[in-house]
Amino acid sequence: MITRIIYDKRGQIISQIQGSDLYTPVGIPYLDIEIPEGKYVTGIDVSATPNVAVFEDLQKTEIQNLKEENTKIKLALAELAEMVAGGVA
Repeated sequence: MITRIIYDKRGQIISQIQGSDLYTPVGIPYLDIEIPEGKYVTGIDVSATPNVAVFEDLQKTEIQNLKEENTKIKLALAELAEMVAGGVA
């Protein structure tokens, strides 16, 4: 989904709007961007021409961290089971 970001001359974000029928400001800098999954916009780099959005990674939630840890444990158990089964044969 397209996000329209309206910003000032220093790159500070004033407004972020998503949608398909967006108002186009006159005389105010803006960018229409696609925000990648797992990222968010922190500002606009106005030193680049054309100006570009600055992205950072979203913080993982506790549930996401627990799911990753659970997956690692399951893989370690599967490897251990293979070693035990291989040693018994």
